[in-house]
Amino acid sequence: MSGPDRATQMTKLYEIIGGYHATQLLEVGRALGVWEAIAESPSITSDGLSAQLGTDRFYTDVLLRTAFAFELIDRDGDGWRMAAHFDEILGRPDATFYLGNVARIHLLLGRDYEDYATRFRDGSLFSFQAHDREFIEAVADGLKTLPRIFSEVVLPKLPALRAKLERGGTLLDVGCGGGWALVTFAERFPKLRCIGVDIERRSIDMANALLRERGLADRCEARLLGVEGLTERDAYDVATTFLVVHELEPRIKPAVFEAVARSLKPGGSFVIFDETYPETEEALRTMPSRFAALAQWFELTWGNRVDTRTALLKLLADAGLAVAEETMLSRFTIIVATK
Repeated sequence: MSGPDRATQMTKLYEIIGGYHATQLLEVGRALGVWEAIAESPSITSDGLSAQLGTDRFYTDVLLRTAFAFELIDRDGDGWRMAAHFDEILGRPDATFYLGNVARIHLLLGRDYEDYATRFRDGSLFSFQAHDREFIEAVADGLKTLPRIFSEVVLPKLPALRAKLERGGTLLDVGCGGGWALVTFAERFPKLRCIGVDIERRSIDMANALLRERGLADRCEARLLGVEGLTERDAYDVATTFLVVHELEPRIKPAVFEAVARSLKPGGSFVIFDETYPETEEALRTMPSRFAALAQWFELTWGNRVDTRTALLKLLADAGLAVAEETMLSRFTIIVATK
């Protein structure tokens, strides 16, 4: 029999388990301020970092050597520096690509696994909305950079959509969560009025508080509203949705797409930024598409279903929307469809 031997497969198992511990490492480092300190002071030594943060010297050195093992940091003389681009991704909260809070989301999400075996046997669900406030707030905080990444990195690849946003009008963000997409678009496009809808009350409260804090309440608002309440016709120039389509109940997805299509003005655009499930077995085993398969796994008992790109295109076509622009960012599919 050809293929890897037992020792190789044992190593693979430990590598997989190592990912769990590396996630813990990411969050401990964030909570202590390790990543920010290294990004601010490249070449800082283990002793220097320990003194700066007030942490145990040996513990600190072990953390740094473990981070080095996972290629999060590199050597810089006798000290350390963040590995390529990880200064932005982990060490600078104001950077476009900052994802330093994402590990915390996954650690909190890990609580769901305690009930997985039971839910597999009885088929029960534990929806996103049923999670506690700590988790809801962590998700809002951890994903707030996605609209910023879209605005600064993806939008230049979508010139027709960018021109439409620059002209102004009204934008609808479906599943607005904590309101960061509303803030991002409103601040970048001052002629734009932004409306967000979501079925999670705590998220709506956070979104409206954020809009007031940023001085945007005069032209932006978040509404507690499900698809059944989205009855407006020809009202919006653009509709957006960030990591929401895969969270919709499968039975209501066609109705949601139809409602969004009705709400758009003729020529209006529906922007989908989401996971798409791998369509081939090769893609299932290849990063970054493999992570979309993981998303289906860790959100399984929420009742979520991650659609393939083919399924998304059918939902759009059935709602009378035609794909106008499309691109990718890491594991995410971005589709712009026009009415």
